[in-house]
Amino acid sequence: MKKTFTTRITALTAALTVIVGSAASCGKRDNDSEGRSKTTKELMAASYKAVEIDTDVDDVQSIDRIDENRILLGSADGRSNSPTFYISDNDFQNCEQIDIDWGIKESDDVYFNTAYSPDGEILAFATFCDYGDKEKPNFEDPNFDYENFDFEEFYSNVTYSYKLYAVDLEGNIKSKTDITGLEEYEDEDGNINIGRMFPCGGGKIICETYMGETDAIIINSDGKVGGELDGLDATYIDSVAVLDDKTVGVAGYFKDADTAVKMLDIDTMKPTGDVIDLKKAGLSDNTGTLFRGNGDYKFLMSTSTALCGVKEDGSGVEIINWLDSDFGNGDASSIISMDNGDYVVAYQDYSSMTASYGLYRLTKRDISEIENTKVLTIGVMYDNWSVKQMVSDFNKSHDGVRFKMVDYSKYDEYDMENDKRISSGEEQLKKDIVSGNAPDMIVCQNLAIIKNLANKGLFVDLNDYLSKDSDIHTDDIMPNILEACKVGGKMLSIPTSFNVETYAIKEKNFDKDTWTIDEMIDTYSKMPEGTSLTALDSKESITEMIISSLSSCIDYEKRTCSFDTPEFKKILDFANKFPKQDDIIDWDDNDAVNEIYNSDNFMKDKQLIENVYIYSFEMYISQFKGRFGNDKVKFIGLPSVGGNGGVISLSENLSILADSSDKDTCWELIKEFFKESDEEDEDSQMMYMNGLSTIKSKFDKMADAATKKPYYIDENGKKIEYNYTYYDQSKNKAVDIDPLTEEEKNELVDYITNATVVADEFDPEIQNIIIEEAEAFFEGEKTSDEIIKNLQSRVSLLLSEQG
Repeated sequence: MKKTFTTRITALTAALTVIVGSAASCGKRDNDSEGRSKTTKELMAASYKAVEIDTDVDDVQSIDRIDENRILLGSADGRSNSPTFYISDNDFQNCEQIDIDWGIKESDDVYFNTAYSPDGEILAFATFCDYGDKEKPNFEDPNFDYENFDFEEFYSNVTYSYKLYAVDLEGNIKSKTDITGLEEYEDEDGNINIGRMFPCGGGKIICETYMGETDAIIINSDGKVGGELDGLDATYIDSVAVLDDKTVGVAGYFKDADTAVKMLDIDTMKPTGDVIDLKKAGLSDNTGTLFRGNGDYKFLMSTSTALCGVKEDGSGVEIINWLDSDFGNGDASSIISMDNGDYVVAYQDYSSMTASYGLYRLTKRDISEIENTKVLTIGVMYDNWSVKQMVSDFNKSHDGVRFKMVDYSKYDEYDMENDKRISSGEEQLKKDIVSGNAPDMIVCQNLAIIKNLANKGLFVDLNDYLSKDSDIHTDDIMPNILEACKVGGKMLSIPTSFNVETYAIKEKNFDKDTWTIDEMIDTYSKMPEGTSLTALDSKESITEMIISSLSSCIDYEKRTCSFDTPEFKKILDFANKFPKQDDIIDWDDNDAVNEIYNSDNFMKDKQLIENVYIYSFEMYISQFKGRFGNDKVKFIGLPSVGGNGGVISLSENLSILADSSDKDTCWELIKEFFKESDEEDEDSQMMYMNGLSTIKSKFDKMADAATKKPYYIDENGKKIEYNYTYYDQSKNKAVDIDPLTEEEKNELVDYITNATVVADEFDPEIQNIIIEEAEAFFEGEKTSDEIIKNLQSRVSLLLSEQG
């Protein structure tokens, strides 16, 4: 949980935006540009045609090769509490169910975790819940009384038991063994949380357990826990797979190899010393699900972006790019290769509110199918799932043109040992833009990159489209966001969403609507001894509080900066009175961390101000109507930033490069992000909304919806209303909250729409300077006057040179 100032400032604006998804790519990292110099054949080299397989089996969640003619299908049967399995031919047209009598009664509350073993058996880890003389209530019943139900008393009487089943392919239960030795992995409530299961042969399995941290434990064929996987120096294990008769592969993050696959001896479960470093293999620094290899590949790995293969010599290649093969957001839970070069995947689609499984056959596209297709590129800074879904939908609905997503996160390198950034995707993107090799359009969280390059004519002025487009017009955009995006009168980017950062304070402690740095320091000095200003008062956190508005010190248009202000010196000197973070908290002490970040500290007057991110109206309901209750609490904002003190953070700034080969098609894709949706598609669209909508009509809908009870549509198409709730930590229960009144809604809308200051990040090179100087300041190597002088001099010089 520990974060240095370097990593904090690097990710500051990203933290202000609700970011989903993580970077996980199999694209090779090289020094080539990521732009439009590559041919269609090169760009679509990992493109397959995906065809859904029509079988009699619903929701296929796992597929495993039994032999050259038979495939095992696993499915979740919604009609029972037991898993179901089928044996299929290679065409998936003849699927015969395996009749398994698990000995489970309909009234039993049991959870199964299943997997196919290299021994040719189905293994099942079963968790049985015994409620004693109590009856388990229907928690999904809309009329269930959450407020008055005593959860603590109910679960105090629940006991758990665990069994390991081994079943042959004819459905015979060969063994049913009690699992013992799990006690040390119980959480404080006596629960044992079991994750995925990885059979290793000989009746032995590796299981994930969760108790604060994830452990990988060995369970032997007799049901006894054989300890944890040791000798790996793992910080996180992502997946495990048997790679051959002698070797088990473990994919994850390791102290000595970062992201890698380490090999274990299948008999001893000890490391063999063989390690495949994924970066050195030419892959990304993120892992995925590991599978046994085929043909030239020692193993396969499925990430959120691609299926990759790693050869015996340690080199890696992207085999199938999911997006180029018309998959959007999802996960390949199982993969098998066919003799003709096809792959079959069990794919879970996350593009709707209800995730669904499908079985697909993927066939390599013939280049003749796409040689006349125009391929445009869209650059992203991480594996952005909202962008990915839009691109996928666009590609499937347009002929003759498609977009390829280029993930710049593969250029992010960080030296954890020396706490130093080596390179970043932002730096590479900037180089590509300046050299004319950038993608046709970009999705960028750092508006400073665009501002710094604005005077070079490298971006399209989107006003040219907004002024004449019949679907989306300038008047459709939130006025304060429209103004925030302007650079020299031009609109060089448009964000899909935004949020507002502010601070809350009790009116009894400060009665004005905004405050200056002097007023903040003075108010804090009058608080009772022992009261903190923020959740964690340190040099880093106090500086971080103001740094989101520090970018106003830089005028990219005039190529000037103004760090030498009295306000900046005051905040530095004030911050310097506090200790460093690591001197006041042990990040490995969970109790100490939880105490510092206890949500009740602000309400109990142990803390003067509370950081608030307004990213939805539901958040406001939870914070102000739930957590803050009847106390007179108001937004005070950040000190001395102007306006109402609120700071806008823009998410996913969409820009078109001036030298794109097809600007009009890029604009058509941008419009997809802002289309009005049908009511039945609205929940699905909100799934990809990372904050408040930039489009005024959608923003107004979000505001109006918060004045009514939330609802869901049941299986009969009926609208079922339920209550907003807030979990009260002090009372250890959920509390129902009323929707916003019209007055409350109007007050919140007024605050949001009157926020005018933008929390830009910094141009990558300027950010490096700030990090270097800030670290010297926190280490006591330089005074605030020296820091200010250096910042003013170094940034001024850089702006002049880049002008």
